[in-house]
Amino acid sequence: MRTSTTGLMKKQHRTNKNQFSGSSTPKMRRNSLNIEEGFSLMEIMVVLAIIAVLSSISMPAMRGFAASRRLNTSARAIADTLTFAREMALTERTTHLVVFDIDNNRYWLTSSEIFDVQNPIASAGQTTSVAATNGEQVVVSRTGGVMGIPQTLNQSISIASLVTTHDGRTEQIISGVDYVYFTPNATSEDTFIYLTNVKNKVISITVEGVTGRSRVEQMTPEQIQTLGLGN
Repeated sequence: MRTSTTGLMKKQHRTNKNQFSGSSTPKMRRNSLNIEEGFSLMEIMVVLAIIAVLSSISMPAMRGFAASRRLNTSARAIADTLTFAREMALTERTTHLVVFDIDNNRYWLTSSEIFDVQNPIASAGQTTSVAATNGEQVVVSRTGGVMGIPQTLNQSISIASLVTTHDGRTEQIISGVDYVYFTPNATSEDTFIYLTNVKNKVISITVEGVTGRSRVEQMTPEQIQTLGLGN
């Protein structure tokens, strides 16, 4: 009977010891891991310095990419307006024009009904007015929301020059106001519109006289130098 009681007490003591050891060891290990996973102030400063250096290296490239993207977007917008003018000339059987105000870097759509070749800038802000008479229904044109409304280029984009042919004579326009027209047969005049940005990149918008179709092309440094468009 005595031996049994003594053995039971020893067994209970071992159980309590194991429980104590099992509950304290994980906590101590967790504390040890938390200490090892931390970063020193010096390590944080080194990482921040690396990030700053990489940012300073990549920032000019990012700015150049953004400038090129704005130039491309502006060129595409002009090409889309030229294409729209061609389509309207075909649809409405009326000559449509895109007028370029080079000094103010803006352009707009107009038609022969309101365009004065002697004063082309006067078409800015003018729309085609169609009145209904004798109960006739007024036909709403697709040009209603854009006719005569100037579209201004981004401040970093400018119209460098416009080369076109009027009355068989090719001219390079670097200031003032000029235009590109599209006949009801979709024909036009051979025209080159050059856009440039602050990075001296140049894009040309070409209009083919025979078809009236437009295309956008990125100019190479050699072409820019040949055309004298670089600074």
